[in-house]
Amino acid sequence: MNTPPSRTFSFVLAAFLCAACATAPRSDSSETAENRLTTTELLSANARTAYEAIERLRPQWLNSRGPVSVTDPSPTLPNVYMNGSRIGDIDYLRQVGVIDVSELRFWPPAEASARFGMGNPRGVIEIVPKR
Repeated sequence: MNTPPSRTFSFVLAAFLCAACATAPRSDSSETAENRLTTTELLSANARTAYEAIERLRPQWLNSRGPVSVTDPSPTLPNVYMNGSRIGDIDYLRQVGVIDVSELRFWPPAEASARFGMGNPRGVIEIVPKR
């Protein structure tokens, strides 16, 4: 029994499209190297505070991108969280010694909202303290 060419083509095309759509699981962008600072990196920065380390290694985390809305014209920066709770703004990082930090993570706005809730229009810098 011969299969018509158009039917074979349709089957091959469908199989190809299914294979093309299958991808590896997407990791959060916070897991990328540009959104994460490990203990080793923090110590290599030769900085005393978390703010100084970020300033040297990931200065883009500290950039303001202008106002979030027309009604509030002040530029905003990422909020700072630790253990799932907001602990302050960027200036808080000046009080945190690098020696006390296991890891720092930057969460872009969409992921920050999903993980920490609304109110983080410029993202979140999360401090993972040493245990």
